[in-house]
Amino acid sequence: MPLGAPDFCGCRIESETVINESAPRTKKKAAAIVSDDELTKLHKYSGVPGTAPKQDTITTAGGAFEASPNGTNFYIFFSQTMANDVYYEIRLLTRYNYASSNPNIPGVPASELSPPMGYGTNWFLGYNFHPAPNVNVTPYLRLNISQNMSGPVLDDSNGDYVDSTTYATLVGTKVSFRASPVLSPYINIWDGFQRNYLTGAYPNSQTQSNTPVNGVLDQIPITYQVGLGMKLTNTVTLLPYWQYTVTINQPDSNASLAIDQGGMNQSSLTGTSYAYGLKLSIAW
Repeated sequence: MPLGAPDFCGCRIESETVINESAPRTKKKAAAIVSDDELTKLHKYSGVPGTAPKQDTITTAGGAFEASPNGTNFYIFFSQTMANDVYYEIRLLTRYNYASSNPNIPGVPASELSPPMGYGTNWFLGYNFHPAPNVNVTPYLRLNISQNMSGPVLDDSNGDYVDSTTYATLVGTKVSFRASPVLSPYINIWDGFQRNYLTGAYPNSQTQSNTPVNGVLDQIPITYQVGLGMKLTNTVTLLPYWQYTVTINQPDSNASLAIDQGGMNQSSLTGTSYAYGLKLSIAW
């Protein structure tokens, strides 16, 4: 072997050693940059689902409850606002209907009521606009499908019942303002068309008909929601809110008939309701 070959081999081995040592450093540096980018993105995020810093993707998941005078809703959700500003959300809901006296069913005392649980799903598709650095505007389309979560619901120990299957197509807009790194108030307004398919029977109640009844209750609900996003950490946000709903009722001839005439005694008067809610959201 020529003189100097060991030196050449030694240099080659040393060069390979340097390359192998630098590769982990490069990977660590890239990971640190990614981690810093994620922290910056989450720091800029308002905490309000349906929003995201411009050209960033925010994914959220969590749960909420809503308390109203006649029932409490619980739901879990998953949402994503993508870097191209498209927003979508899916909710799975259940409802605990309170056992309270029903003015439409005068012969049934509250002590005999055992209303069924409700359940349903909501789907959202929208677009997140950024009119100002700390302002997000998200118009959206919302589709609701539910059972015993809207309209008249009844079940009692006498065998009397009313079930409601509901389909709704709604449009809305959410506007949020990032007032500080941890506080983001928002307002959310939506309305549209809602149809309730009602089925039931009153075999044992006083003044009721034994004939099975059915009807359709069309509604136009308009809901105003005001809330506050409070970031507990970069990833965890608590959102208390209050909402008020005005509902225009349009029962068909079957639903509007008196109970002893085979109807459901549904009124065409406009109704109002309110609810308090609390949502927990985790972002990444």
